[in-house]
Amino acid sequence: MIVSLSFSSSSLEWLEKNTNSHQANHSNSGQNHDELISGVSFLNFSGPISHSSMINATWYAEVLMEESYGTDLLGNRTMGLLNQIDSELGNSDGWLDYEEAEDFAEMVLVERNWSNAYMGGCCRFDYSPMMAVGDPSIVVQPPEIGPVNRTDVFWGWTESANLTGISDGRVLRLIDLPRVGGIIEEVPLWVDLPDGWEFRFSPMSELISGEPNTFLVNRSKAPVAYDIRITIDANEPPRISGNKFPSSSTTTLDRIISFSSTCSDSQLEVPIVQWIVSLENITVHTHQNPWVEFAPLELGFSHGDSLNVTATCTDSHGSSSIWKSNSVVDAVFPTWSGTITSNEQENIDVEREVIEVPAGTMIQFYVNASDDSGLPVSLEMHTNISNGWRQTGITETIFHFTANQGFEVNGPHLDLYSRHIQRSPTEIAVQLLVIDDAGNTISEEWTVRVLDSSPPTIIPKLFSNEIEIEFDEAHEGDNLTLDLSHSYDDLDDINRLAWSIWVHDISQNELPDLLVSNVNWTEAESTSIPLLSRGFHEIIVNSTDSKGNSIEQIIDIVILPKRGAHISIIETSFSGERVGEMGTLLVTYQNEGTDDAYARVCLSDICGRWSEQPISATLESGPKIRTIEFQFEIKSEDIQNLTLQWDSNAAGTNGEIEINVSLGSQDPRSNNYGIIMMIAIPALLLAGLLLFKNRNSKLS
Repeated sequence: MIVSLSFSSSSLEWLEKNTNSHQANHSNSGQNHDELISGVSFLNFSGPISHSSMINATWYAEVLMEESYGTDLLGNRTMGLLNQIDSELGNSDGWLDYEEAEDFAEMVLVERNWSNAYMGGCCRFDYSPMMAVGDPSIVVQPPEIGPVNRTDVFWGWTESANLTGISDGRVLRLIDLPRVGGIIEEVPLWVDLPDGWEFRFSPMSELISGEPNTFLVNRSKAPVAYDIRITIDANEPPRISGNKFPSSSTTTLDRIISFSSTCSDSQLEVPIVQWIVSLENITVHTHQNPWVEFAPLELGFSHGDSLNVTATCTDSHGSSSIWKSNSVVDAVFPTWSGTITSNEQENIDVEREVIEVPAGTMIQFYVNASDDSGLPVSLEMHTNISNGWRQTGITETIFHFTANQGFEVNGPHLDLYSRHIQRSPTEIAVQLLVIDDAGNTISEEWTVRVLDSSPPTIIPKLFSNEIEIEFDEAHEGDNLTLDLSHSYDDLDDINRLAWSIWVHDISQNELPDLLVSNVNWTEAESTSIPLLSRGFHEIIVNSTDSKGNSIEQIIDIVILPKRGAHISIIETSFSGERVGEMGTLLVTYQNEGTDDAYARVCLSDICGRWSEQPISATLESGPKIRTIEFQFEIKSEDIQNLTLQWDSNAAGTNGEIEINVSLGSQDPRSNNYGIIMMIAIPALLLAGLLLFKNRNSKLS
């Protein structure tokens, strides 16, 4: 079944212009559903567009499909088109005859005989469907006659229509393309706008490509079933902005300057930027690119010339915008004068290339600059003190920094070997830049050598029996060693240092004891400390480097009572006179250790109770003393197997001390009992004598 096509003259011209030029692109980009559907469609706005007026356009589409792609005009779409036609329009004999093909063509013709362009799969303009003027011209190409089990069989149709619509009163125009799943939507759609109109925006711009007034919409790639809205508008000149680097009002003669532009327009527009460089209204250079760079000297400029640069941005419609830059060529360098001072010297010669100062010196640079242009002069000072160290100023400025040894010298960040070797003094590179407004720059450089003025760094550690301890963790009786291996000098080899070490008992009003005097590193690195008594002490370390820089460091050390439990008997007292009576033994004992201990008295296998509270020595009060009482029946004049037993869970030790007592005697360990009696008896006699004299005086 063939229906003649009718096109307007403008539609035919547009089709002839675009079909050939885009044929290859259409045949490739139009493949969808595993290349089962191909084709192309065109929407050509053939007249002017204005607000609140009639809009004219032409529509053309061609669609070609394989027979395996079933149609929703018939049931059982999954059977494929040939089986659908044979079973629903024919006699199911497995053969597609002429009448069956014609019936299907008539069905397609009826289905595509639309007047509402939006319902026909074309378009809507300013929220209203465009309408066909008369009936659309449709040509249906049904499948060829033959068996239904064939492959590579195609069918399709072409259609065209003259369309009309109405614009509303807004400035921007809207085109809505339906995306509801129709077959006509599976082929690419070319949209052609009248002269002076262009694509402006679409939320689905990723589906759109081409030029501002002729662009392609791939509806088949839309991720959702939703209208594809396109905003179009009358062309406006592109918007251009530019930059000059350096951005100053003057320009150097021999240094490269650069100009860049940003030219914006429609999303599909690629404007062209043309640069023109002029000298005294004469063009000396042109360049087509978003940016341009050159040295004025290369283009024939001289000092004092005016440099004029123009950038013109032009779109595909021929509309353009201009950006201009005007500057003066400056070929004269700035000048400067100044002085250098420090807290060590009032005036340092600025001509000196190497400036030597002790570490910790504050250096100040007084700089005064000028330029013949009369414009401000920029001042910059750079050093390698740290990454990115920079100070800036304008015309007259004071720069300053403190000269210290850098990270290349010895320090705690290095291992023990690396921090003990000879180092070179730090050298600080200093650069002064004097820059005029045009960018003409002069540079001055100095080297600041940092001399050794720092004493060694003493890092002491304390070891007890080859185990490192804190300085408040030592005990009486510990074999202590002072370790100085972590110490260092910032520049000197460790073997060039001299060492002296003293120890001082703070509780004694005496001078410190000298352990080593002016010795080398071999003797000082590990120094034995004599046994120290309980209490507070000081270790004094003096170190001097090869430049005479000296330091004396006082290290406070605390000696705690002995480790563990150390039990001894101070005094015993026994009362008992006859065999068969009860005797009472009082034992006074002490613990000189820092670990708790309990005690009891035993006579053979008969023992008293353990002491209720443990005792231990403390730093403040020293050994703890306690008295324990033990009563027992005296069975013989010679009392045997009498002991003081003690136990310390904290120290993990225990033991016993023998006690010797007998009737009418005291233990020899009763704190020198005989001496006490020798002192006590005369004292008692003296007290009695005094009492006697006092009584006689009262009687008299």
